[in-house]
Amino acid sequence: MAQPDLTVTLHELLKSQREELITRWGQRITGSGEQSQQLAPGELLDRMPFFVDEIIAALYPKALPLPPTQGNATEHGAQRFGLGFDVGEVVREYGMLQDCILELAREGNAAISLDEHVILNRWINAGIALALAQYVSQRELELQRQSSEHLSFIAHEVRNPLGAAQLAFMHLRAGVLASGGRAVDVLARNLKRTTDVVDGALTHASLKMGVQPHPQLIRLRPFIDDLVLEASIDTESKQIEIKVEAAPGLTLDADPRLLRSAISNLLHNAIKFGAPGCKVIVRAEHRDARVAIEVHDGCGGLPPGRAEELFAPLVQRDENRTGFGLGLAIALQAAQAHNGTVTVRDVPGTGCVFTIDLPATGAAR
Repeated sequence: MAQPDLTVTLHELLKSQREELITRWGQRITGSGEQSQQLAPGELLDRMPFFVDEIIAALYPKALPLPPTQGNATEHGAQRFGLGFDVGEVVREYGMLQDCILELAREGNAAISLDEHVILNRWINAGIALALAQYVSQRELELQRQSSEHLSFIAHEVRNPLGAAQLAFMHLRAGVLASGGRAVDVLARNLKRTTDVVDGALTHASLKMGVQPHPQLIRLRPFIDDLVLEASIDTESKQIEIKVEAAPGLTLDADPRLLRSAISNLLHNAIKFGAPGCKVIVRAEHRDARVAIEVHDGCGGLPPGRAEELFAPLVQRDENRTGFGLGLAIALQAAQAHNGTVTVRDVPGTGCVFTIDLPATGAAR
């Protein structure tokens, strides 16, 4: 039985047999799964030749401390997810690479030292971990996209008959129901609230799907005035006054749909949680190269420690858990889509000040 050649290191062997190693690995995985059999050579190899180069570099006797990974395994995991591989196939690919390396070492009669075994195992395990982490991340994003797409579809389906119901109600209210009193007001309020929920769901789904904003030049004063008018049904029932403070010539580059959703959600929360008879102030102003839109409410202030969690989806401000708790999360997402943000400042005993902070121009990304 031939003795291992102690003069040939695994680094030297793999450096000289690099192409053979990659060829064998490609042949091995081609027969390992249905997806692999359908791949073109470039898709099959993907980033693996560069990952092999990382292993060779790490096995260099003077490579300590080990060089950092270059992200090839991460990109490999993303590519395999996009091609429809399952998790098991991704793991097997790295196991087969290790098998091919050990096979070449046996054929080359090369001795593998304990240090080389440790380095090889560490690199293969790191490759598996990085590839799987990216694979799982991509899968979660895809599931989130599918969920948002489904929500958007449902919201669109509900929105059409709801719009027709609102139109019919407007005609009825102008005629036979003109003197309907409280019942008419309740119906009008609930139709509007349902519309707001559907619009919020559509906006939330669009933002989750990564829909790009389409900015337009918006004159803020009339824009905000329209939103205040739309909220008049709710403000009248609680005798809440909304005061708008914005210069007539103040403008902003933003997506009207997203900005409308952000401001209307803050207004809705100010009305919902405001004490009866309180005043809500909506103030818009230039601050250097940015525009700040503030909504001052009369909720009485926040319990200690609640400000940080308000923008999380499905978190409600009140104790009765009414509503879906998406409003503030949607407002934040809409602002972030414009490279902006939404913050809250608690005014104990009085209320909260929510601020939408956006670039004045070139805001959308």
